[in-house]
Amino acid sequence: MESSDLRIFRIVAQEQSISKAALKMGYVQSNVTLRIQKLEKELGQSLFERSNKGITITEAGQQLWSYADQIVDLLDEATRILKAKSPSYQLQLGATPTVAASRLPQWLLAYYEENRDVEVSIQTLGQIELMNQVINQKLDGSFISSQYHHQDIQSVFEYNEQLVIVSANHIHTESELLQQRLIVNTFPDCPYRRYLEEWYHTKSKSHSIQQPPRVIEVDTVEAIIRAVTEGLGISLLPERISHSYSQLHSHILPISLQQARIQFVISKRNTPSTTLSSFINLLINSEHE
Repeated sequence: MESSDLRIFRIVAQEQSISKAALKMGYVQSNVTLRIQKLEKELGQSLFERSNKGITITEAGQQLWSYADQIVDLLDEATRILKAKSPSYQLQLGATPTVAASRLPQWLLAYYEENRDVEVSIQTLGQIELMNQVINQKLDGSFISSQYHHQDIQSVFEYNEQLVIVSANHIHTESELLQQRLIVNTFPDCPYRRYLEEWYHTKSKSHSIQQPPRVIEVDTVEAIIRAVTEGLGISLLPERISHSYSQLHSHILPISLQQARIQFVISKRNTPSTTLSSFINLLINSEHE
């Protein structure tokens, strides 16, 4: 029994006339008659009684009409819902808050230009959690520090992020920097936080500073920038971010701390999807432009 046959039957039952039903649906009358006869043969029941005055629905026809209403209505509802939520491809990525605020927007903009039907979601977490999410296949891929490795993940793209210490504009000397609070991300495994703390410990020794650094932890890069510009302390950010804010003054780091190596990792367990492969290719090609 086909749904199209039930639709035709329902219109005939409503109109109590094959000719009127055919006209309403734009079908040839003989075609409607054949479809009703096909249903009757399948069910082994007469659905309409035919006479010179027209047709009258039978008891079996009344029963089928009730079912036909439910079936056709459910099919129409399913069609409406599924069309409203037209299937789209998904790409689930992970990144540290700093990567999400620096490089990622540029890459996503280029990706959307070629992949308009893909829905991308970004999770900002700590390094270890990001790696675990990829291992457990809850994320398609993630940006993490190149120091992290695991047998179930592989790095498919790497890049260097140039780093600088940032402060309010009135702070210029190293001595002034060391008197400031360190404004860092709340994730203890954040590479930018680690680099800043390493810089402080090295420089504080050379300046004979015995006290540990005073630290302010915040959740987002935006909050870090706001705190620095307000003079609450100093932080360490990618140079590309610091250049976007005239209220920030950049300070050069020692060579050993000037760059962070970031990798994009995926799971070894699955072959990358088309959407993921497209994103990886974009990352690789972006370094050659």
